[in-house]
Amino acid sequence: MKKYEILIIAKNTDGIIARIMSLFNRRGYHALKMTAGVTNKLGYTRLTLTVEGDDKILDQIQKQVYKITDVVKVKIFPKENVIRRELMLLKVKANIETRAQIVQIAEIYRGEVVDVSPDSVTMELTGDSQKLGGFVDIMESYGVLEIARTGVLAMSRGEKL
Repeated sequence: MKKYEILIIAKNTDGIIARIMSLFNRRGYHALKMTAGVTNKLGYTRLTLTVEGDDKILDQIQKQVYKITDVVKVKIFPKENVIRRELMLLKVKANIETRAQIVQIAEIYRGEVVDVSPDSVTMELTGDSQKLGGFVDIMESYGVLEIARTGVLAMSRGEKL
């Protein structure tokens, strides 16, 4: 099973996200991650779902989601020519001896320190899933205390939606 990002544009009506996720639950589709927010067009919501499946499942998802009232667009992002980003907050154990090392590693990953306490450092990073996963792997040796990650945001390169 491969992972895919699906873009759904829908009218911003009460319960639209619940209706879409209810469809996934009823049909047994597996949504790994979800992000949602407003669009540049007033009154519309943009959802990006990361799903596992094959071509047959993706085709079924696309057809079923289009049947939901208020859904305007459903697009399966191709593997190439797409910008994908996630946001992660990561809190690790830190003391006077390790804090500088942790901050230096975060800078290499273009992360930003957002909180420092006597026993921990919290950092913010954006990037693709592999970059964030690699950073987590390195930070495991310091002691990861907490992780919060958004779903994937995806957008086609160039002018097309």
